[in-house]
Amino acid sequence: MGPHLMKRPPKYVHGFIDRHGKPRFYFRRAGFKKVPLPGLPWSSQFMEAYEQAVAGQSASIDVGFKRAKPGSMRALAVSYFQSVDYRSMRARTQRGYRGMIERFCEQDDKDGNKFGDKRAALIGREHVVRLIATKADKPEAANQFRKVLRAMMKHAVEIGLRADDPTRDVRAIRVKSEGFHSWTDVEITQFENRHPVGSRARLAFALLLYTGQRRSDVMRMGCQHVRNGVLTVCQEKTGAKLSIPLHPTLRAILASTPTGNMTFLTRTCLKIV
Repeated sequence: MGPHLMKRPPKYVHGFIDRHGKPRFYFRRAGFKKVPLPGLPWSSQFMEAYEQAVAGQSASIDVGFKRAKPGSMRALAVSYFQSVDYRSMRARTQRGYRGMIERFCEQDDKDGNKFGDKRAALIGREHVVRLIATKADKPEAANQFRKVLRAMMKHAVEIGLRADDPTRDVRAIRVKSEGFHSWTDVEITQFENRHPVGSRARLAFALLLYTGQRRSDVMRMGCQHVRNGVLTVCQEKTGAKLSIPLHPTLRAILASTPTGNMTFLTRTCLKIV
């Protein structure tokens, strides 16, 4: 195998070389149908199919389905995971929502009972306030939990499980923050002196600085996105398609740094010229 196949593939991915010498990869998870994945591990095409496979199979694993009591929060979760609102989310957002809901369903209340076994119709505003208060030391997490619980309760109203939304009048926790410190020219110079052109740290910094994109988008950028001095990217969060002219400094750093075939920051192969 070439150097682009040396990095360990994502979880549940198995690969082999067929009789024609072509590498083939599959998403294989015990108890589920095998899903073929196109391209090479960590490439944009591969990761898009991988996330769809994860989301599709996760949707079939209902939280405590066999233990869900009709009308319970766990039963509501099962129904919500099949809703249009949930299934229309991006795979990454689905995983975040699902993980938070599953943890909530397994959480014990003050009497030692699982919240997942509580009747959804009996969850009141006071319960929501108390739950959010337990996470007050982490306001961002508390507000995200409020958002997820609100989505569930909205679904409960839609399917007739409740007549009202107990989260409606519960305010989010104000987060006091001065924001992230923007590096000064002196700090940028210090970083560049510490990490010379040709290093992975310098490459990552240059991609962030000269494209202005999120870390999640920078990690997916690769040689295939550069044509005629323009880097084309589809933002993961917004879905917006951007064409970013390569800054001369970034072009020079790409040309001087061993970069990935499909992603600049994860593998070593040909240089950009």
